[in-house]
Amino acid sequence: MLSMKTQTAITLAGSRAKLARLLGVSRPAVTQYKEVLPPKRIARLREVHPEWFVDTPPPTEIHLEPADLQPV
Repeated sequence: MLSMKTQTAITLAGSRAKLARLLGVSRPAVTQYKEVLPPKRIARLREVHPEWFVDTPPPTEIHLEPADLQPV
């Protein structure tokens, strides 16, 4: 199951008010969410902003070749 921290959703939306509009709820409702958004709200965000959900984890290592490096 997907999860998203409430603060992450607020940051992505731009504000609590904007997140509330996206979710179709009141701003006080967003304030009452705990650390992680409720599953129903996550599903709604996934519908309207699928780009906010990355299915592949970030790389744990970055491999650079000497040709990739630029002198500073």
